[in-house]
Amino acid sequence: MRVVFKNPFCCAGIYWRPAGLLLLAALSGCATQPPAAPLHPLRSTPSALSVVSASPSSFYNPSAVPRDVTHVVGPYETLWRLSKTYEVDMDTLMRVNHLNSPHLKEGQRLVIPSTRGPRAYIPLPNATRWTYIVIHHTATHDGNASSINKIHHQRGFWNGLGYHFLIDNGTDTKGEGQIEIGKRWVEQMDGAHCNADDMNIRGIGISLIGNFSETNVTAKELDSLVYLVKLLMERYRIPYDHVIRHSDVKGKNTECPGLRFPWAEFKRRIASR
Repeated sequence: MRVVFKNPFCCAGIYWRPAGLLLLAALSGCATQPPAAPLHPLRSTPSALSVVSASPSSFYNPSAVPRDVTHVVGPYETLWRLSKTYEVDMDTLMRVNHLNSPHLKEGQRLVIPSTRGPRAYIPLPNATRWTYIVIHHTATHDGNASSINKIHHQRGFWNGLGYHFLIDNGTDTKGEGQIEIGKRWVEQMDGAHCNADDMNIRGIGISLIGNFSETNVTAKELDSLVYLVKLLMERYRIPYDHVIRHSDVKGKNTECPGLRFPWAEFKRRIASR
């Protein structure tokens, strides 16, 4: 028996496993879990970060007066990454927060002293597998990497957050336009965002918080998306026509990233390099 769930924004995935049928409905927008499989020949070996960009994004104000902020630790965040993101050294973070260990727990609240805000600190490992970038929305009105990660775990995603990157809309303690990095990117793993045309294997999945069949993309979200996509295009030599919507993928019947997503404007902006 073949069962398919319909969703106005996204598609569901169904897969056979040796133990029987694994049925996956649409998950928090459009992420779709790939079946368990051996290492794909295109998979990159996880490696040390070879290139890192720390250019400011639109939510970072280099001329702002430094101030203390509260940061809620997201999935797989490390003290080292937070020190780079907020430009505060690790020793200071440990002292201010009375930490005896640099190991953090998801949901932990930390005081970040004297910062001008989070920078878009993007790790760019050596890799040759990435040939596409696939743009999504979460089809939710709020959220962050932690909340979407929990939803994906609850729905059976054994590696949690299905996207490689998530761009926030200013809800759930995150800044508008803030770029969050998923475990799948840090460890150079297959995505779980598009189970068609091998896009989980060769496509970098980027999702924006929002339901863009009902609301508009915020200006800062779009600025950060343009910044991130251009960075990835240059680093991995991804051609312009390989930056696609989830709905553009062969075999997908979905509105993702939403009927009101400003695709023409976005493509125009990434074309000017």
